[in-house]
Amino acid sequence: MKEKLNTIILIFTRFATAIFLIDSIALLSFKGKEAKLYALDVLIILGIAFICALLYVLLLSDRNFSKKKMLAMQIIYTLIINAIVLVIGHYLKWFSFCNISTFFIFESVIIGVITITILYSYKSDSATAKKMTEKLKNLGIEEEK
Repeated sequence: MKEKLNTIILIFTRFATAIFLIDSIALLSFKGKEAKLYALDVLIILGIAFICALLYVLLLSDRNFSKKKMLAMQIIYTLIINAIVLVIGHYLKWFSFCNISTFFIFESVIIGVITITILYSYKSDSATAKKMTEKLKNLGIEEEK
């Protein structure tokens, strides 16, 4: 349970950071310095990050997946997150399905956030695994002496 809670906090932090980073860049790019992010938007963004973290634990925290199953689970995870964010974004008028350009910009932001978070998680997990392997190798060498 403690490991899952730590994973939720870790993924929540990564998603929240990525959302705020990309959202800030998008707001500045498309609305300029006059762009505003309201308290309700911040709370909803934090809620989205929390949903992303919960779904990550439910769908992707099993480390015993084959590569094909992991890829399938990543795709399912991405589609679920995408659908949730599109519904929330449309409901809050962050974009409109009628305005194709705002839809594609919003979709790009969603995909960018998911991609950055997944790649960062993969790189971080790979680095941790590599360090653990090195430590195990060093322990094995020291025990043989």
